[in-house]
Amino acid sequence: MINALEKLTKAEQWLAEAKTLDDLKQIHDIALAAEAYAKAHKLGINSENHAREIKFVAARRIGELVPKETGGRGKKTILTSDSFPIPQRLTEFRKLAEKVTELELREKCHRMNLQEEKITYNKLILGDWYQSSESPEWETPQWLFDLLNKEFHFSLDVCASEKNHKCKKYFSRQNNGLKQKWQETCWMNPPYGREIAQWMGKAKIESENGAIIVCLVPARPDTEWWWNNCIQGEIRFIRGRLQWPGSDTMAPFPSAVIILGDKIKSKVVWWDVQSK
Repeated sequence: MINALEKLTKAEQWLAEAKTLDDLKQIHDIALAAEAYAKAHKLGINSENHAREIKFVAARRIGELVPKETGGRGKKTILTSDSFPIPQRLTEFRKLAEKVTELELREKCHRMNLQEEKITYNKLILGDWYQSSESPEWETPQWLFDLLNKEFHFSLDVCASEKNHKCKKYFSRQNNGLKQKWQETCWMNPPYGREIAQWMGKAKIESENGAIIVCLVPARPDTEWWWNNCIQGEIRFIRGRLQWPGSDTMAPFPSAVIILGDKIKSKVVWWDVQSK
């Protein structure tokens, strides 16, 4: 007899090609059953979260496909769970589609799973760990910048604000470092949202034009922006997790320092900065 988790494996493969509401509804139901199975058999948070991730991806896609309103002129018929039966309200599915991309949803699920934290709808909607570098929660720890500055002697902070810039010369939101030319040796702590791909792409281009770019980023080798822009440089995986200035808790993700430049050789370093 095929149990719920075996069905989930097949549903996950099916999800890559599913396009119709009926397909997505079936995948959602299989994931829901697998979640209940994992919980009932005490298989652990990872098994439960695996099912939840597939459930929410299917839910988000349903939210993309189902329109908010249908009907003729002067008439508005709201599609509800009565007209398209699903275990949760369609408004929640639509909100998932509006608030997060599928990539962001999967990244949030991945981070919660790494921390053995239950994946929930509210956390996917409200919880967003990737903040702008202008937020004090994600400001570069001064001790880390000082350590790197002693080694590289930075001349430009390419992504900063008036309050948190680390170099005398810096680009802020107003003059947009993405549109400027980067020269000499640059420090970059980019926004940690969907913009990070743009900033890492810019760093790669400027490093090929002669600049040296030192970047503090989440250690996310499972993402496309990482593989496209980081692996040709020196990668220093930082032991443990950073604590941001003004925060009482550790970062919810591991960090890495990426060093890009024409003369920088591609290599990986496990960096124990606590001993420096």
